[in-house]
Amino acid sequence: MIIEMLLNIVKTILFAILSIFNLPSLPQVLLDSLDTFLDLIFDNLSLIGLFIRPTTFKIIVPVALVLMNFEHIYNVSIWILRKIPFLNIK
Repeated sequence: MIIEMLLNIVKTILFAILSIFNLPSLPQVLLDSLDTFLDLIFDNLSLIGLFIRPTTFKIIVPVALVLMNFEHIYNVSIWILRKIPFLNIK
């Protein structure tokens, strides 16, 4: 629940920052090719489901992302903890 609240705050801040910029829309050709690529992936999920259950993907993907970025997550966590004076972490 706390993580959800923090993610909502980050999302709100990100949308507020990005709403300042007036970005042009993507060309239709690029949108069509991206849509075709995503359809190719998501239409074949049943084939991938023969080998690995979709619920396994839901568990493995976030864990893999955290493990791949563990050093960055650790550095940010330590930086935040160092900013709290009464913890006295150096």
